[in-house]
Amino acid sequence: MFVARVDPLGRKTQFFSDSWLLGSMAGLRRAAAACASVSALLAAAPALAGGFYAPYQSSTANMTAIAGATAGTGDVSGLFFNPAANASISGHQVYVDAKAFFPQLEINVASANAPFVPGPTFGGADITGDGNSGSLADEAFAPNVFASLPINDRVKLGFAFSGPFAARLDANPTWAGRYHLTKTDIETINVTTSLAWQATPTLAIGVGVQVQYFDGVFEKAEIGPNPFAPGTFIDAGIGFLEGDDIEVGFTAGLVWQPTETTRIGLAYRSEMEHDFSGTAGLRINPLSHVSAHYDLTMPQIVSLGLHHAINDRWTLLGEVQWQDFSEFTGFDIALGGPPFRDIRPQNWDDSWIFALGFAYRHDERTILRAGAHYDTAVSDGGANTLSPDADRVMIGFGIERRVNDRFRWSAHYAHVFFDDAPINVTSPAQGSLVASMETDVDIFGISGTLTW
Repeated sequence: MFVARVDPLGRKTQFFSDSWLLGSMAGLRRAAAACASVSALLAAAPALAGGFYAPYQSSTANMTAIAGATAGTGDVSGLFFNPAANASISGHQVYVDAKAFFPQLEINVASANAPFVPGPTFGGADITGDGNSGSLADEAFAPNVFASLPINDRVKLGFAFSGPFAARLDANPTWAGRYHLTKTDIETINVTTSLAWQATPTLAIGVGVQVQYFDGVFEKAEIGPNPFAPGTFIDAGIGFLEGDDIEVGFTAGLVWQPTETTRIGLAYRSEMEHDFSGTAGLRINPLSHVSAHYDLTMPQIVSLGLHHAINDRWTLLGEVQWQDFSEFTGFDIALGGPPFRDIRPQNWDDSWIFALGFAYRHDERTILRAGAHYDTAVSDGGANTLSPDADRVMIGFGIERRVNDRFRWSAHYAHVFFDDAPINVTSPAQGSLVASMETDVDIFGISGTLTW
C-alpha cells in the first residue's frame, strides 16, 4: 500500500498561448490551477499498491497472505472479503486489530532534466544532481473493526469498518523529480453493513452495502509564465489538487461446503465511481485557487477462496482474486466555472492475486498460520502508464492463541517484496526523469476477538 506515483503522460499537458495566459486574471487563475491540479493528480493519485486496492485489512488474513480469506478467516474479519463468511460465526463477536506499516520507498534517479521551456533555470537543464526522492513514506498505523450480531440461528448481521485505500507520501521538495511528485495524502473510511443467511447446511449467502468516504491531497512543483519576460517561464511554487467524495457500493458472496473437510468461498465487490469536488491552484497564491471536479473509479473485484482440512492438524488454504483495473480509463477533470476540461486517457491491465497458505493446529488453544501470494502489476511502468508499477510477492506468518471461550488474540508479521519499477517520462512542462522505484513494506499486526 505505499507505492509512489509519477506522471508519465506529462508530454500530453495542454499548453496555453502567452496571449491567453496574460489576457486576464481569470485566464491566469485557470492556467495556474490547470497546471497545478492536473499534473498533481496524474503524478500521485493512485499512490497505493496494486493500482488503487490494498487487501491488507485483516490481521488474520495477513498471516496467510490472504490465502483462503474468501472462504472465511475463522473470525468475523472475513467480512471484508466475503459477507457470507459471517454465517459461520457463533454468538456475538467483535474483532479489533491494529496494523503497523513500515515502508522502504525511494525513487533513485539515473538522469533528470528541468522542464523543456524557455526560462532562466529551465530549457532542459540537467538537474540530476538534485538527487533522489529521499524516503517517500513514513510509518503508518491502520486499525480495523468487525462485528457480528445474530438475528436468529440462520441470519447474521455484520458490520465492517476499514480503510482500504491510504497513503502519505512526502518527497524531498528539491529532488530531481519535483516537477512530477512532491506529496500525496490519501485517506479513506469504508463502512459496510451486511447480512449472511445460512440457506442450507452446506450453503451460506451474503450481501452487503458499503459506504466509502475518500479524501485526497496531491502536490508537485509547478512552472508558470514570467510576468517580466513574456514568452518565458519561472518556478511558480507548489501546485495542489484536493477533494473528497462519498460513494455507495455493494458486496455479495457465498460459502459452499461440499464435504466436511472442504469449504469454498466466492465473493464480489462492486465498482465504485467517486465524483470528487475540491480545489486546485498554487499554495502560495490564493488568487489561483479554483473549484475542481474529477472522477476516480475503484474497480470491481471477484475472489475465490479454498479451505481444505487435510487432517485434524493441517489445513490447506488457497485464493485467487481478480481486480478489474482495465475499466480505469483515466481522468476527466473540470476546473473553474465555466469549466476548462482536461481528459487524460490511461491504459491499465487487470490485476491478479494468487495465494497459497496453510494453518497448523499446534494444540487446542494454538493455531499457526503462514502463506504467500503473487500480485500482478496494473502496468509495466515506463512512459505509457499513469504511474510506475511492478509485480510483487507477499509472505506472512503468525500465531493465534485462544485464552478462553470468550477471548483470543493473534499476532503476525508480513513482508511485501516489489520488483523495481522503471520510470522514463518526458514532457515539456515537467522535463524528463529516468529512474527506478525501489519498494519494500514490513507489516506487523495484532488482533483481539471477543465472543459471547
